[in-house]
Amino acid sequence: MRLAACSHRSSSVLLWLLVIVFGVQPGLASWFNIGAVLDTVSNAAKSSLKFAKNNGYCALAECCNEVHVRFDIQELRTALESSLYGQHIARQVIVNAIGGHLGNIEQSEKPLVMSLHGLPGTGKNFVAEHITRALYKRGAASNFVHKFLGRIHFPLESEVKKYKVALVEHIKAAVAKCPNALFIFDEVEKMPPGLFDSIVALLDNHAYTKALDFRKAIFIFLSNVAGPEIAVRLKSLVDSGVWRDETKLHHFESTLEIASYNLVGGLYKSELIESHVVDHFVPFLPLELRHVEQCIRTEYRKFTDQKMSDQMLSDIVKEAITFDDTGLYSNTGCKRVSKKVEAYYYGELRKQQKQEL
Repeated sequence: MRLAACSHRSSSVLLWLLVIVFGVQPGLASWFNIGAVLDTVSNAAKSSLKFAKNNGYCALAECCNEVHVRFDIQELRTALESSLYGQHIARQVIVNAIGGHLGNIEQSEKPLVMSLHGLPGTGKNFVAEHITRALYKRGAASNFVHKFLGRIHFPLESEVKKYKVALVEHIKAAVAKCPNALFIFDEVEKMPPGLFDSIVALLDNHAYTKALDFRKAIFIFLSNVAGPEIAVRLKSLVDSGVWRDETKLHHFESTLEIASYNLVGGLYKSELIESHVVDHFVPFLPLELRHVEQCIRTEYRKFTDQKMSDQMLSDIVKEAITFDDTGLYSNTGCKRVSKKVEAYYYGELRKQQKQEL
């Protein structure tokens, strides 16, 4: 605060000196571009105030500025390329969508709205977590990240009118605090139908008023809806000769949109879909055995640098994975992997301790 006050006084003194000089000796004015000088002084004052704020108050508290809102799309790309298994479509679409939105943030015409769909354990929450880490210094703990859980925040269908009003007010307050806010709606299939109809106007083109600008925000919906439909569609494509890694967004997007609109959940008959404000319906493909094995090895490396034996991997797979009727895709993806590996590793440690005794 003292630095900011000092800067303000310095700028004021310089301005008065210029007025006195040009007032007493007007002939000198021809030697100077007064407008350029005043602009320089003004910019210097703004820079000093910004520096004081970033290194004063904002060094201690979270502010909606470049210090705390990072926009590190390269971090997001690296994280998803190294740790998101079996999701080539989701990885590409999400990185490009967020990168494009942030790269054009000052000219953005609407908020970025994405709806992520897939079976449990395919990586939807994993991706959402990495998005928060890449965009905000404090990650999911940031005051600019707003996460809603279906069964916790909107448990009663009979209270949907109240929820709609409260949701609009929450979003308005959040955007007033930081236009670069992130809103994550998890378990959308558990939310009452009609909930999101109240926020359609906030997600549409030119979503701004004199007081609030929603165009810089990002909205992400996470849902298990259409998970089985994605699996059926993928198997159909593979059976027709298309390699899994060659499938594209257009193979699935209409399937997701139709299923979201017609299946029970927060997007059922929703105006969000009718108004076409969802920019990307992103499929998370069902995971095969090889993908879940990658998850298991990744989890194991959190505990030790030792290589996991094939026998250990096989034992964990037997406990962690069940397959669908086709025998190709895991019913739970990587959802149960972390605790299975944790328990197995602990058991191995106990065996070693007993042997040492």
